[in-house]
Amino acid sequence: MYISTETGSFDAYGDIKTIIKMLKDAGFDAYDYSMFYDVKSGQIFMREDYIEQAKELRRFADSIGISCNQAHAPYATYVTCEQYHGMPKDEYNAFAHKSVTRAIEIAGILGARIIVVHPRDDGTVKENATLYQSFEETARKAGVKIAVENMWNWEDGAPTATIAACSHHDDFKAHMDLLNKDVFVACLDIGHAEMRGLNTSAVQMIETLKDDLQALHIHDIDLTYDNHSLPYTKSVDFEKILKALKLINYQGDITLESCCYVQFFPLELYPHVAKLMAAVANYMRKYLQGK
Repeated sequence: MYISTETGSFDAYGDIKTIIKMLKDAGFDAYDYSMFYDVKSGQIFMREDYIEQAKELRRFADSIGISCNQAHAPYATYVTCEQYHGMPKDEYNAFAHKSVTRAIEIAGILGARIIVVHPRDDGTVKENATLYQSFEETARKAGVKIAVENMWNWEDGAPTATIAACSHHDDFKAHMDLLNKDVFVACLDIGHAEMRGLNTSAVQMIETLKDDLQALHIHDIDLTYDNHSLPYTKSVDFEKILKALKLINYQGDITLESCCYVQFFPLELYPHVAKLMAAVANYMRKYLQGK
């Protein structure tokens, strides 16, 4: 069981090699590679020489003794609004599909076991199954599993979450039941599951998903906003969540997604923040491993 955190949190600190070296020094034994449009250190997928760039990053990570356990594909994966990311929806959706496909290839080169790919937020179970299945062949060739994540929406800007793909435990399970289990797994975003208005909880998600659950996005929230803070700094009851994970014999990694917490600090404190994050992640790992 690795402890890791996503690299996008630290984008202001330097290039991707500088970031993963800092994470290694902080005590993480793996990194979750953020491939987002607005994260410069993760934009290998935007380059024509993305294969060579990924191979070089893998060589560097191997040389300093840190693994890529997980990656996150760019998002939104599919949109229905008329314009998104400065493009008409059809143009954007074609661009997004190409970007996610490349991200899956890159994840395989980096050695990641899992890559998180967002569902179509407002899509039905069948629509999302079709979307995910369009990436299945690429994932098989790359030797990577695709993780489905639970989402949420806002209602007229109100500070309560509303239904989106996989945002309720039964809907999440229905999504997983339509996908091949040798390629597709579930990634539980704990903060998303704890948002008011979704009639679920992280514990209910864990108890429903069981063996489908093979990845986590761990962060704390105030139960209303998607705060992405460090565990034990907001309102989520992590002891209940850890107990639930232990009861299902969770075998995945401990991966933090506490990006908003990190960004409160000056750059020179980032290495110290990373050490605290690693300590929190290690506490969770020890709990689950009974050490």
